[in-house]
Amino acid sequence: MSKQGKIHFLTAYLEYLLDQGIKSEYYYLGDASRYLRFLLRQSGPETVDAFLRESASSQAYRKRLTKTLKKFYAFAAQELDVPQNPLVGSRKGKESTSSRSRIR
Repeated sequence: MSKQGKIHFLTAYLEYLLDQGIKSEYYYLGDASRYLRFLLRQSGPETVDAFLRESASSQAYRKRLTKTLKKFYAFAAQELDVPQNPLVGSRKGKESTSSRSRIR
């Protein structure tokens, strides 16, 4: 797989695995998912601020990125048991559980 402009991380990883000839992506994606949840739990306000400083080249993009990251952390709290949202600086417990099965 060659580098392309707008390939998203997990899509690129799945394509990589398939190119490597794996029979099932179950363990690979499950392990990657657990590692990413671990990193999300370790992420604090300083990490998010550093990411925004490095990634957001304009005030408008920073505003949009902050908005989408808030939505991402809401998803992480509800579906992945990531208890904190460093964008608001408070720890949240489990509020509501989706009727869908838990994402592993």
